[in-house]
Formats: sequence, C-alpha cells, structure tokens
Amino acid sequence: MLNPYSLHYPIANLLHKQTQPHIPVVDAIREHINLLLATRLDEYRYDPAMGCGIWQEDYANITNPTQWKSDAEQAIMSLILQYEKRLQYARVYVDIDEPADQDADGRIIRIRRRILIRVSGNLPETGETMSEQTFIMYFSPLASE
Repeated sequence: MLNPYSLHYPIANLLHKQTQPHIPVVDAIREHINLLLATRLDEYRYDPAMGCGIWQEDYANITNPTQWKSDAEQAIMSLILQYEKRLQYARVYVDIDEPADQDADGRIIRIRRRILIRVSGNLPETGETMSEQTFIMYFSPLASE
C-alpha cells in the first residue's frame, strides 16, 4: 500500500521540494471522508457529481426525520463507495438532533441541526477493520466540528 499523505501539510514544502510527512491509512481515509462530506454537489469543477447531496437540504424543513436519516445514510454510503476505494463494506449511521445555543443569561440564541455521522468498514489491502469514525456537522448554516 502506498504511504498516504495528509491533506493538511504546508504547501511551501511542495514548492521547496521537501518530503511530505506520511500519516496512517485510517487518518488519510478519515480526512478524505471529511472532505467528501463537506463538499457540495457541483462544487468540485472536475467532477460535479462528487459531493454530499445532504447539503441540498441545508435549510429544508425535515418533516420525517426517520426517512431523512435513511436517505442521508444511503447518500453518504454511495459517496464513500464511489470515491473512497481504500474502504470496503462501509457502514454509515446518521443521527440528527437540534441542540440550542444559549447566551450567558441562558437565553436561546440559535437552534441548528447537528448531524452525527458514523462510518466504519474494512481495509481490503490489510484485511483490518477500520474502527468507527465519527463526524459532526451542523446544518443551518453548514459547519463541522
């Protein structure tokens, strides 16, 4: 297996032809999945189909949370199967809630949806199981933790 690189290394290293630090495969997969989750459809000019379709529902009124979670799990699963080839038999679980942000006096200042995405699967090159990776994203407006 090739030694993966981080998406977060200094670009100056490339310009000065310095070696880039390698990271564990699971960390590289996690970074790539996080990038896929944060990318909207049509945002990546070289492949407009690459991106997570759940962001099209960013400000939508979710009337059936169970159906929405099922649809989100399927969309994320398809995204991972198509764009993250280092992971097989991916399993995706989505939970959604609406925590309220409060000010110092305890008044609610903002309510937004929090999406908890858990991903696990197998690494075919080593036969290992990738432990569950958790991603937290927020709707209305989009943010990640």
